[in-house]
Amino acid sequence: MPVGNWLVLLVALAVVGLDVSMTAPWTGLPVFLGMLLVVLAVAERMRQLVAERRASAAGGWLGGVLWFEGGLLVALVGFVIARGLVVWHMFNPDGVDPAGRVAAAQTYDMVFTALAGLAGGLVIAPERTGRALLHMAQRPALLLAGSFAAMIFVGSLLLTLPLSVTRFGHVSYVDSLFTMASAVCVTGLTVNDVPTTYTLFGQAVILAGIQLGGIGIMTIAALALTFSRNTSLQSQLRYAAMLDARTLADLRQIVVGIIAGTFLIEAVGAAALYFLLVGDPRLGESSALWMAVFHAVSAFCNAGFALFPGNLSGFVGDLGVQTVIMGLIVLGGLGFPVLMELVRTGWRRLVRVVRKQAPMPPRLSLTARVVLSTSLILIAFGTAAILLLELGGALAPAAEVGPGGRVLAALFASVNTRTSGFNTVDLAAMKDATLLLMCALMFIGGSPASTAGGIKTTTAAVVFATLRGELRGREPELGGRAIAPEALRKAIAVTAMSLGIVMTVILLLTLTEDQPFIRLTLEAVSAFATVGLSAGVTGSLTVAGKLIITATMFLGRVGPFTIALAVAAGGGGAQRYRLAREDLPVG
Repeated sequence: MPVGNWLVLLVALAVVGLDVSMTAPWTGLPVFLGMLLVVLAVAERMRQLVAERRASAAGGWLGGVLWFEGGLLVALVGFVIARGLVVWHMFNPDGVDPAGRVAAAQTYDMVFTALAGLAGGLVIAPERTGRALLHMAQRPALLLAGSFAAMIFVGSLLLTLPLSVTRFGHVSYVDSLFTMASAVCVTGLTVNDVPTTYTLFGQAVILAGIQLGGIGIMTIAALALTFSRNTSLQSQLRYAAMLDARTLADLRQIVVGIIAGTFLIEAVGAAALYFLLVGDPRLGESSALWMAVFHAVSAFCNAGFALFPGNLSGFVGDLGVQTVIMGLIVLGGLGFPVLMELVRTGWRRLVRVVRKQAPMPPRLSLTARVVLSTSLILIAFGTAAILLLELGGALAPAAEVGPGGRVLAALFASVNTRTSGFNTVDLAAMKDATLLLMCALMFIGGSPASTAGGIKTTTAAVVFATLRGELRGREPELGGRAIAPEALRKAIAVTAMSLGIVMTVILLLTLTEDQPFIRLTLEAVSAFATVGLSAGVTGSLTVAGKLIITATMFLGRVGPFTIALAVAAGGGGAQRYRLAREDLPVG
């Protein structure tokens, strides 16, 4: 091992041993100097790698390592500055939050040590690391999981810095990891009150995570790939198949349309919210423009993050704000392909009205019809069921705002089970039957290629059609079309795997948390379906519970799609034989 790597390891261990055991002002200075030595060692190793790359034909793999190592170097510098701020405040005490400074110092020490160890480990075998990065970039399923993990990791580091929190007492890497996972996975579960815990910079980090997670790193990667001249044709075709594009030109058009459409819808929603919120006393000292932009992005990406106390409970009777939020949630949950098809069909119908000789637009595809009908049925059913179950319960306070208050509150709650997570009524006051119903709606979630989570509406529709077909003794069908066996296998795989994950998470939570079973079930389903609805459990989770929910949000965001990709990839090779069939008793 090079001398620089040994220096990284030894100084990192010294940082942990000295400052974590006895955090004090006098220990801060040597620790700060030790961190500077580590940064210099990593910078020197990076300089050597750059020289090696120039002197040899290392190829693209070394470039990836340099980008990775450069990011770690920037993170190390950031935490050196953060640790220096803690040292300065300890030598200049103001009597405010001394325990928070000690906890922050210990957090920065441990995070810095982990980063230094990772930086040292990468440069020990740079070729292996580089080739692993190239291998991931050529496989959409691996890139999906790896990119989401990388976004969560980077965002959690940013949220841990002093620039992101309102005081040192809020510095907690576990809480930052939880919050950033919730943002990138567009969930909305929070262990801290976002507006009082995070500064404007911290809120901007959360918003960036929501936006990137909502659009999807796969879409961004596909966009970069379509404009790249150094990418293999095989990789381009993989991404084209992933986004249902027939040609590479279609891939570019689809990706640009997704990104442009996202920003356009969010801009319209933000403008509508701005005019509804400007001058509203409920904003307090907050900027109406910032609040409008934040909540528009959060709603369209189905994230459910809010910057108001009690989420959106203060808007329980506000028809305008709730209508805009619900509209953005529904549009975000329909899926980009369906939205693009609706726009094209709507434009052709408009042209048909203006010019009678124009050709009649084709009928909506089966996917669009299934998505629209299933979404409408679930929203209507959820509204009616919540209204019936909670008429004299959790919806009772909504009656004070007007005769239609209960209906509006039930509709808003039903729409938000489509994996958004905003709430205007207290879920902790709801009956167990209502929470169980909401679990079922959350588990189904939104539609494919959308910002929503869950097993998706089309998956639920295929499973339902299969059950209906078995009861009738006919093959499964939807919209007058028989369902392909591949779609049925994929739906069964996604549903079975998702149920297994949810059941495992519920089991783990019952072992680590002392909460009512139905509330833990709601928390588990909400995390997996990336919804963000909670009955008051999130804030009281143990460290183990937070880590379990963090992993669940990650699995919920990348899991079903990754499973679908894996199943689709498995069908690449045609089976040249068929085994003898035999019946098996079932049920």
